[in-house]
Amino acid sequence: MVERIAWRDLPAEVRAAVATRLGGGFAARDPRDGANCGTAALLTLDDGRTVFVKGQADDGPLDELDREEQINPALPSCAPRVLWRMHISGWHLLAFDGIDGERADYAADSPELDLVVQALAKLGGCLAPGTPLMTARDRWGYYVAPGHQRHLFGLNLLHTDPAAQNVLIDGTGAHLVDWAWPALGPAWADAALWGVRLISDGGQSPEQALRWVSRVPAWSKAEPEALRVFTAAEADSWEDVAAKGEPRIAAIARAARAWAAYWV
Repeated sequence: MVERIAWRDLPAEVRAAVATRLGGGFAARDPRDGANCGTAALLTLDDGRTVFVKGQADDGPLDELDREEQINPALPSCAPRVLWRMHISGWHLLAFDGIDGERADYAADSPELDLVVQALAKLGGCLAPGTPLMTARDRWGYYVAPGHQRHLFGLNLLHTDPAAQNVLIDGTGAHLVDWAWPALGPAWADAALWGVRLISDGGQSPEQALRWVSRVPAWSKAEPEALRVFTAAEADSWEDVAAKGEPRIAAIARAARAWAAYWV
């Protein structure tokens, strides 16, 4: 986890350079969610427009920022577009179209779930971008027996982390944000991963989660054996992280195991 620095604590030169790039003043609001970058803020300009800026210091990990910039042209319309990139006073900043929305409500009776289904449907049609990415086999293959590795193959672009905090809802719909861990794999994989989050973030039962993930068009392509293999691998991976002492991960690991057990 990267230590987050508040926007107001960035060097004055960085904040001034952003103001110059935007052509005027703005109000900055630090997001309450997310921990994959050194700084992040939603900037509301004087004319009402919004820009989201995330960044890393020179001595921080830049690979995730680089990937987000590189794959952005290939993302579906439900993902914000990159506006510009800047390197100033020891900081790499990446700016996106701002989304002044709230994290999605994943409760079973939430009216926002239909909007999430629509966003995942758009993602299901995206194929590999023209930049190298990890594959589902790279991500989960360690937890899958050699004879079942074929279930991880696919050329669809995956988000891989459809947590509620990574789906923002505004007046135009659901937006998939934070593309720090994209991968290539079967089109149905993000729907399967959403099932875990419907349980952990929305308090749903596996039966309730299934009713929602089955509405994602790509879900119909998933074979029962592939679901058993994939959901078990995801549960194993979360349990490995939880075993390292991350308190907030325990609930996700339990949800992932419940989702996997449902497919057994």
